[in-house]
Amino acid sequence: MFHATIRSDAQETLRLSAEASPYNLQTLRDLLSRRGPGTRVEVRTASPLHAVIRRALRNLDRRGVVLVLEA
Repeated sequence: MFHATIRSDAQETLRLSAEASPYNLQTLRDLLSRRGPGTRVEVRTASPLHAVIRRALRNLDRRGVVLVLEA
């Protein structure tokens, strides 16, 4: 399970909670890539899932998305 808070200057804050399945992580990735530069996502999940989340959201920093992982 993960809880994500997506903040962006251009849009309202969005909160999302879901199981860390490939489908849900792809959905999160799609949401983040649409928000673009200036987006910050704070993901709260168990420490063992941090690597999975990082892998699913890799390269979004190129689009200006900042990822913050919290246990």
